[in-house]
Amino acid sequence: MPSNRLLARLSRADYRLLEPHLEAVDLPVRKVLAARNKRVDNVYFPESGFASVVANGESELEIGMIGREGMTGVSVIMGDDTRAPHQTYMQVAGQGQRLSAEHLREAIGASGSLLKVLLLYAHSFMTQSTETALANGRHKIEERLSRWLLMAGDRVGDEIPLTHEFLGVMLGTARPGVTLVIQELERRGWISHRRGVVTILDRGGLIKSSNGAYVAANGK
Repeated sequence: MPSNRLLARLSRADYRLLEPHLEAVDLPVRKVLAARNKRVDNVYFPESGFASVVANGESELEIGMIGREGMTGVSVIMGDDTRAPHQTYMQVAGQGQRLSAEHLREAIGASGSLLKVLLLYAHSFMTQSTETALANGRHKIEERLSRWLLMAGDRVGDEIPLTHEFLGVMLGTARPGVTLVIQELERRGWISHRRGVVTILDRGGLIKSSNGAYVAANGK
C-alpha cells in the first residue's frame, strides 16, 4: 500500500493508471515543489515530511501545508494550465513520489473516479487554506502557533524540526514574539524545545490553546 494517504485511497484500477509513472524522490528541506509564477510540470505526493505553500508579498506567509495526506499541484487537478500562484517548498525533509503533470492529466481524462477522489482532496486543501486565512486574521499568536504545531504534528509526529525564525516567517510575525510564546507553551508543559526541534508533549493542551483554530488534517 502506498505511504501517501491520497494514493492509498485510490482504487486499484486508478492507482494502476499512475503507478508506472510515479518516481520515488528525496525531498530535502527547502526543495521547491512548485515555483511561484512558473508552470507546474510535476506534482508531488509526500510520504514523509511536509511542504508549505507560501504567499509572497512584502514578506512570506504560509497559506497551506501539504504532507502525506495530500499532493502538490491542485491547479492541475482543477484543469488549470496557468502558472502556480504561490511557492511550495519543503519545510521538513522527507520522501515522496513525483508524477509529471502531463501523466496526471492523462489519467484524470481516463478515469472519472480518479478525478472525483482528487477533487475531494482539492476541496479539503482549499478549506485548509481558508481556515489558515481566518486564523491569521482572527487569532492571537499563541492560538496560531498552537494550531500550526498540531497541524505539523499530524503530518510528521510529535517531534518537529524547526527554528523560531522559520516559525516567524510562516506565521507572519516577529521572531521575538514567537520565542515568547514557545517559552510559555513550554512552561505549561505542553511542548519541549531544544536546538531546532519542538516536541509536542500534550496535544490536549495545544488544542485548548488553539481556541478553536485547529482542525485535524483529513486523512492524517
